[in-house]
Amino acid sequence: MSGPLFIARRLFLRQRREHRQGHPLIGASLGIALSLIPLVTVDHVADAMIEGIIARYRETSSYHFQVHSWGTPDRVEWEEMVKGIESENIVKDTWIERQGFGLARAGDTREGLTLRALPPDLADRDESFAAFIEFDSGRWDLDTSDSILLGREAARRLNAGVGDELRVLTARRLNDGRYVPRVTRFTVHGIFSSGYQDLDRTWAFIPLETGWSILSPESSRTFIGGKFPDPGAGMEESRRFLSSSLPDRWMVYDWRELNRYLLSNLESTRNILLFIMALIILVAVFNVMTSLIMLTLERQREIGILKCTGTSPADITKTFVLAGMMASAVGTLAGLGGGLLVSLFINEIISGIETFLNLFSGTGRGMAGPKLLDEGYYLQYIPIHIRWKSTALIGAATFFLSLAASAFPASRAARLKPLDVLRKH
Repeated sequence: MSGPLFIARRLFLRQRREHRQGHPLIGASLGIALSLIPLVTVDHVADAMIEGIIARYRETSSYHFQVHSWGTPDRVEWEEMVKGIESENIVKDTWIERQGFGLARAGDTREGLTLRALPPDLADRDESFAAFIEFDSGRWDLDTSDSILLGREAARRLNAGVGDELRVLTARRLNDGRYVPRVTRFTVHGIFSSGYQDLDRTWAFIPLETGWSILSPESSRTFIGGKFPDPGAGMEESRRFLSSSLPDRWMVYDWRELNRYLLSNLESTRNILLFIMALIILVAVFNVMTSLIMLTLERQREIGILKCTGTSPADITKTFVLAGMMASAVGTLAGLGGGLLVSLFINEIISGIETFLNLFSGTGRGMAGPKLLDEGYYLQYIPIHIRWKSTALIGAATFFLSLAASAFPASRAARLKPLDVLRKH
């Protein structure tokens, strides 16, 4: 073992007689590790949650693409356009959807709904759509013209259940500008959850045939939704090809364009959160520098003796840089390992915390205790997506920042004059 490495190891681990004086470099390593654990966890959790939100909107609401018309085509034109798109053999499936608003009434309760008129067999045709629509009661059933499927929150507000009758008020505008109301009776065939409370508050599915009759073109919007074989790879080329094959007044929008504001907000939130976590890393890196500065002041006598015995300033600098490198390496590896473990078992950790809180909360029998993951907001579990490249980048950046922070105290130690040190001590 070389001289600088040997001394650096002694500075990092301390001798047995020096244990009572503390371990400043091990403390700096612990600071780095404790700073990295939340950063790595947030990176994995935030990315997975964003992907989950985007996937849910992409598969159930915006779809992979939508085709809109600038004019007011009739039903026959919409159906012919669907056949034309399917003949291109670049899409997985396409269908027509009409959306409008209605005022639903169940008993004495009223609630506004977003009526989504869909093909009755959509859940069978599109497995990805069906995977994100979970039924609390009933099932996917739009086989009759009076059937309706309610979102969980909408059903709760209306106090409606499977089998209950629902009256929905819609309106049609006449040529003179007046609106004619129309009341349609529906029977609730299912209560579903899309995974997000904001969507379940207003969504209601009705048969497409019923949507054609009760939702007027003036008070609703009609579009063609569809799925590509892959929503990621090659989607832009498929969208351009599809757009070039359509008439001038027909426009194609992919899911990124349709959800651009949502994507922007989610990405901004994630970046701000990671930036705040990164500030904690800078504090830990600064802790390495201050620990080495304190170590330099504490070891002035030893530095003076080493210089008197022929140790060069370059070796003194190398010694303290190696000591800082050890602290950085230990802290970085411990932080990355701890962050990965916390990420993998975050749901179990939260469940354990909830159990612990329930023991000391004084909650009576049959009463719900404290919940960190509230099912009312559809946060029943935290998804995890391990990002190995991002984790390696965070670790490398932390290590090299800590190593760079070691340069200043190391150069300061090399500039100490041995005679001044020996006079003082």
